[in-house]
Amino acid sequence: MSAKDLHNQPGDPEIVRNILRISPTSKLIDKFYGARELKALAVKKSNQVASYASAIPNLVALLSPKIPFEIQEDGAEALNALALHSRENTDKVAAAGAIPPLVALLSDSTPAGVQEKAACALRTLVVNNTGNQGKVASAGAIPPLVALLSVNTPAGVQDQAACALAHLVINNTGNQGKVASAGAIPPLVALLSANTPAGLQRGAACALASLVIENYSNQGKVASAGAIPPLVALLSTSTPALVQEQAASALLNLVVNNTGNQGKVISAGAIPYLVASLSANTPAGVQKMAACALDHLVARNTGNQGKVASAGAIAPLVELLSANTPADLQEVAAYSLLNLVANNRDNQAKMVSVDGLPPLVALLSADIEPSMLGQIVESLLQIAACNTYNRKLLAAANAISPLVGLMTNPRTTAPVVSSATSIVTTLLTDPRVRVMFTSATAFLPLLALLQVNSPEDMLVGTSSVLSLLASISPSIRRELAAAGIILPLLAVRAASSTPPQVQEKLDLLHVSLRDVCSCQHCVSKRKRMSGQTSTKGSSTSTLEHPTATTSVAEPVDSDKLMQELLEEEEREKAMKETKAKSKKGKKQRQKEKKKEKGKSEEQQLAVDQASEGNGQGTKDYLFLSAP
Repeated sequence: MSAKDLHNQPGDPEIVRNILRISPTSKLIDKFYGARELKALAVKKSNQVASYASAIPNLVALLSPKIPFEIQEDGAEALNALALHSRENTDKVAAAGAIPPLVALLSDSTPAGVQEKAACALRTLVVNNTGNQGKVASAGAIPPLVALLSVNTPAGVQDQAACALAHLVINNTGNQGKVASAGAIPPLVALLSANTPAGLQRGAACALASLVIENYSNQGKVASAGAIPPLVALLSTSTPALVQEQAASALLNLVVNNTGNQGKVISAGAIPYLVASLSANTPAGVQKMAACALDHLVARNTGNQGKVASAGAIAPLVELLSANTPADLQEVAAYSLLNLVANNRDNQAKMVSVDGLPPLVALLSADIEPSMLGQIVESLLQIAACNTYNRKLLAAANAISPLVGLMTNPRTTAPVVSSATSIVTTLLTDPRVRVMFTSATAFLPLLALLQVNSPEDMLVGTSSVLSLLASISPSIRRELAAAGIILPLLAVRAASSTPPQVQEKLDLLHVSLRDVCSCQHCVSKRKRMSGQTSTKGSSTSTLEHPTATTSVAEPVDSDKLMQELLEEEEREKAMKETKAKSKKGKKQRQKEKKKEKGKSEEQQLAVDQASEGNGQGTKDYLFLSAP
């Protein structure tokens, strides 16, 4: 592009002027000052990325071996600044051919300052850029970057090299293998030592964390190189927070799906440090990594569950479930807590003792992952099954409303619906918890599930819950009747498509509601049992079919009448069972009689054969043809 063309370019005049100064035909002194000014402008006016587009080819040309190191350094730094603030410029820098000369600047013969700026530019080019990761690795950058980790290299160069390697291998299994094969692990582990500057410790820990992500082979190599003890030491509260975060991240990635490394991390004393990192005065990033690491240490491991709980992890994890916690941290803490108490009654009791139920109940109404929702209801079900005290706490925490919400939400998975139903049933079955329910309001959404086309398991669960609820008190039964439970109940009972198991549950629900039901059968039975005589001209309205809309007055003594109704149902049930047993016994006696008759015939046959003797008896076929 000619100078005339550049002068006609739109954009910041200062930027355009300095682009002219680094043109191939410019003097070295102009290139030097032009590159330095562009570097500063790229940082100061990073929002004007379009104005720099024409500068990229000229800056790449400044990386040529023929250019003095001072200008190369400014050129590399200017390219880094341009790429750092624009993904579009990142791709343009790579397309302009910047990667090979930047890799060449990593050589031993290059001054440290230039090496540092070149490594930094390469790091920026590969951040979240899979295409550039491949280009940089193909250009041969990995061996010289690994070489820059040596103890003889200035700390700033080591840091940039470690960071470049970290971003080269993130989500790139191929590069993970290449970096490990190039010998990067031992020098990276060495950089974790206590006498290493904090910034360099952070870079080394970040590189190690990236090397072992979902890479079982590298997990073993890093652990064998002795990385775990120094990483655990970096969790100390005296370590800068950013270093703690990267150390916790590296430990997390080392233990994921690796029981061997889990044991090594625990043996190195990591649990107390990780638990301490959950405290309220710890930065959120450190808390998140610590909670993640603890989560993977305790998942499906009863021994580790006990160790982590004994170290005091439950209380701070419960604290992190509060509404004031950032959503991503709250989610991680919830997973960690749920895995800590899963199938572990001791830990469940500890969680209950530190008021862990209310925040878990609150999460039932939050927008959370289905997998977490499943874990929460499963844990609450286990906790509810333990004792009345836990069930009372769940009821007091207003667990019914969100649980009923899960039961009625069409997007809720079947296992979650099943667990939610079981929790509600468990609460309603406990006599000492039932007295806590004085209103049916929280349960009323369940009435919408009483439909002919509802799934069988849903109808079974809903009718069971409503039966238990209705049996608590007359006021609740009146509330259910006023909310319109009778009509859909009778409709589903009358439907020929209703499965037998559902029919049985609906019958129980109907019995529970007979003192408020307005169907003809219930009204007649109430009158008969209360001593009233039905007259032909009575004005009392009854429901002869599910579409009727009338009702009857409440009996004088609902509790007594309800008890009598239930007793009558029990007697009818007992009579049915007696008849069934009698019928079964009769069939059994007939079977035994037939068997005895067969034995008698066989015995008589043996006697007849013996009396004939020496083959003179009747032929076998005569016996076979007998009627």
